[in-house]
Amino acid sequence: MPDLAARVLAEAQKGLPLVPRPFLAIARAVGCSEQEVIDLLEDLRDRGVVREVSAFLDPKKLGYRSTLACMTVPSERVEQVAAVLEAMPQVTHNYLRDHELSMWFTVIAPSEEAIRALLDELAGRTGCGPIHNLPASEVFKIRVAFAAGEMTDDR
Repeated sequence: MPDLAARVLAEAQKGLPLVPRPFLAIARAVGCSEQEVIDLLEDLRDRGVVREVSAFLDPKKLGYRSTLACMTVPSERVEQVAAVLEAMPQVTHNYLRDHELSMWFTVIAPSEEAIRALLDELAGRTGCGPIHNLPASEVFKIRVAFAAGEMTDDR
């Protein structure tokens, strides 16, 4: 990976600054133009090297609650059920596991009651109940930064 891309990714992983022009702040930190940063990140996203550049908000600090949930989904219905989950703004992401409880997803809502109501609604809409509600009893956050210079691009 070219040196500039590695420097931009390293800087971006520190967190986008909360300023009117965050990409300009990154550009100044790595010694290039704001447009170079924007073009580089768009190119990396288009090539699948970077999935997304977005904010990570702590739901609890915003007064919301979140939970991890799971359910058993027959293999022939995975895409259908995933589409239902992905259409709901309260579902932040979902993934499959090689387990009887095959579909896992996270939900964010204003209250525990709203989460329970949403999970009940999803069970009805998907026909894949029961949905197991697994709220965190303790939250651990680890900062992960990838060494961009070590990444390879075989294209």
